[in-house]
Amino acid sequence: MIGHPGMKLWAVLVWLGLWQLLYEVTDVNGRDLLLSSPVQVAKKLWEMMGTDNYWSRVLFSSLHVTAGMLLGACLGTLLGACAFFVSFVRELLRPLVSVIRSVPVVTFIIVAVYWVGYRELGMFISFLICFPVFYSNTQTGLHSADGKLLEMAKVFRLGFFKRISSIYLPALIPHLLSAGEVAVGLAWKSGVAAEYIATATSVLSIGGGIYKAKTAMMTVDTLAWTVTIVCLSALFSRLFKLALGLLGRRWGAGK
Repeated sequence: MIGHPGMKLWAVLVWLGLWQLLYEVTDVNGRDLLLSSPVQVAKKLWEMMGTDNYWSRVLFSSLHVTAGMLLGACLGTLLGACAFFVSFVRELLRPLVSVIRSVPVVTFIIVAVYWVGYRELGMFISFLICFPVFYSNTQTGLHSADGKLLEMAKVFRLGFFKRISSIYLPALIPHLLSAGEVAVGLAWKSGVAAEYIATATSVLSIGGGIYKAKTAMMTVDTLAWTVTIVCLSALFSRLFKLALGLLGRRWGAGK
């Protein structure tokens, strides 16, 4: 099974082995300029974790990326539901959502600097990237509600809020879980990218740490920060799934 813990460990070990092999091939006179080995990255990450600078950057980025993602999730779900039930809202938001999906992230980053400033840029970009994911998945989830149950609710004259809680929510939650799995990774990638581009300030962020490592041509530092982002993304994805899983069990829709 794909979800079996042993299978996951096996897959990780395979990719670590390929990483080590690629390092051996690209190593130039032992300087690891192009790529650092997994062991070197692990040692560097452990070293960085012993400093206040590392945790300050992690805390700053975590708070801003998470805030942006949660704002995108809440507003995307709310407006997605409104668009499902009200055609005027759906047609009104269609061009906006289309623009957000198609415009390159770097364009939003450059323009948004003037709107929200450098400190809040990562949060704003994370929100902007997550919003259309939850907006679309919300409508898809509501569309997937059981038609027969809706007919029964109509026959027995169930109220609107009763239909929401007993029919629509159980259908919606699995789609929100799917949206969360996609959005968490996108939020971290786009949020840190925004921090990297906007690192003209002295703000301690993960993006700023990557920029500093790039400037000093420290490949091992860059990869250590990359591993940090992957771990944080996995952690927050798990927390999001746990939170929605609890809500799903409350409505009989959790997996």
